[in-house]
Amino acid sequence: MKKLFIYILMLASFSAAYGFDEGFIWALKANFNGTATLPSISKSDLDMIGAAYMKGSVGYTMDGEAELGYLFGSERWFGGLDPAKFSGMSVFGSIGVGSGFAGQIAGNNINGTEAAAYINVSYAPVISFGVGTKAYFLNSRLALGLHIGGKLIADTSPEYLAYFDSEMPGFPEIGEIIVTDFMIKNMNPVMFSIKFMIEYNQPINDRVEVILGAYTRFNVYTPKYITMPSSLFDMMKNSGAADPNFTLQTPLKSYYINSLDFGITLGLAFKG
Repeated sequence: MKKLFIYILMLASFSAAYGFDEGFIWALKANFNGTATLPSISKSDLDMIGAAYMKGSVGYTMDGEAELGYLFGSERWFGGLDPAKFSGMSVFGSIGVGSGFAGQIAGNNINGTEAAAYINVSYAPVISFGVGTKAYFLNSRLALGLHIGGKLIADTSPEYLAYFDSEMPGFPEIGEIIVTDFMIKNMNPVMFSIKFMIEYNQPINDRVEVILGAYTRFNVYTPKYITMPSSLFDMMKNSGAADPNFTLQTPLKSYYINSLDFGITLGLAFKG
C-alpha cells in the first residue's frame, strides 16, 4: 500500500513538472471503433434492385494512426494567456491504416416470401488521411480536436457474411466479393470524414506523453454502384422483383453507405 502511494505521488509530481508547451509533436495511436452503417437510397433505386427498404447495422473496426503537428503555445502566440487555463492550439496532419465494415439489412420479396437479407462486409486495408486542429487546456493536459479528411478502401476482395431472418436455401453464406475491372475503374473508393475528439495527455517526462481519448467520426460515402455476392444477385434477379434491366453495372446515384464511428484512442505523443 505504501509503494502504491509512492507511485501515485511520483506520477502526480511528473504531471506537475512536465507538459508540452510549444513545438513539433508527433504521435502514434491505436483507435478501437464501433461503427454504425447508415445507408441511404431513393425509392426509385430501391425499386430498381427489388428491395422494399434498406437499413444499417453495427460492427467493429480498428486502425493505427500517425500524427505530426505543431503546437502554438498560448504564452507566445495568444497574448500571454495563462497555460493553466488555455495552453494553445495545434495544426496537424495524419495518416493511418486499418479495417472497415459495412452492414446492411434489405427487405426483399423472394419468391413471394417477405425476407430480410443481412449482409455484413469487412474490408482491409482502409487508408485514412487528413488534417486537423486541436485546442489545449490545463497545461496541455486536455485537448479538443477537429479533423477533416477521408478514407480510401484498398481491398479488392472484401469478405462478407450473408444470411436471412428466415430459412433460405444456401444461407448463411461466407465468402469474398471479387472486385472486377469495371468496379476498379468506375466505383468510388474514397469516403469523406469529419472527426471530433477529446484527449487527455498524461506526461511521462518532458518529451513523452500517454494519450487517452474518445472520438466520434461521421463518414460520407457514395460508391455509385452497389456490390453484393453473386448468389444474392442471382436470387434477386430470379425473384422477379428487381428491374429486368438492372445489373451490377447499373449506376445508383442516390445510394450512400454513410457511417458513424465512435471509439477510444490509446497512444503516445513525442515532442520533437
